[in-house]
Amino acid sequence: MASPIDLITITREFGAGGGELAATLGARLGWTVLDRDIVRRTAERLGVDEEAIAARDEHAPGLLERLGTTILRTSPEIISVPPDDVQALDPDRIAGAVREVLRAAAAAGPAVIVGHGAAAIFADHPRALHVKLVAPLAQRAARICARVGCHAKEAFGLAPRVDAERVSYMRQFYGRDWRDPMLFDLQINTGRVTIDDAAALIESLAASHASREAMAHG
Repeated sequence: MASPIDLITITREFGAGGGELAATLGARLGWTVLDRDIVRRTAERLGVDEEAIAARDEHAPGLLERLGTTILRTSPEIISVPPDDVQALDPDRIAGAVREVLRAAAAAGPAVIVGHGAAAIFADHPRALHVKLVAPLAQRAARICARVGCHAKEAFGLAPRVDAERVSYMRQFYGRDWRDPMLFDLQINTGRVTIDDAAALIESLAASHASREAMAHG
């Protein structure tokens, strides 16, 4: 019998290995993985350049940024920006497009979704498993530098800033606290648990759901 779990969301501290875990799970389960592809799908949905979406990915705009977008939308003559582009890059519209992308992927079949407020979007999904990855800052910094070739000092400063952006993104667009443990079914410290072991643990948990479901309907 197929597992009743058909959606896994991964919320991650920056550098905790969310993308790596998602790819490993996707390969083990044979499921679709939405991670970096979310940017491309969102850009296609809005009909804008992918880089423009990437620059705003999981970003919660501040008051001045929102004010600037409002001014451009209502007074486009101030600066030479096509009105359609201004509307497409509105933070609320981008977040709405991301929601549509994620919901379409979840409806299409089993999927692993990384970040982008997925744990909040699918908080009431009856067949979802919500996972959060954390790790000590030093280990996250090392993973970041290994991936992008930065200096450790840069990574130590970058990781908390990215985490803060993600906290603000979920709060602003979904009214949920990214730091609330009740939002997740499982938290894994990848400073102590390897990615392969984390994937095996999640796969086992999904299988245990399948076993209980089979017994309940047996």
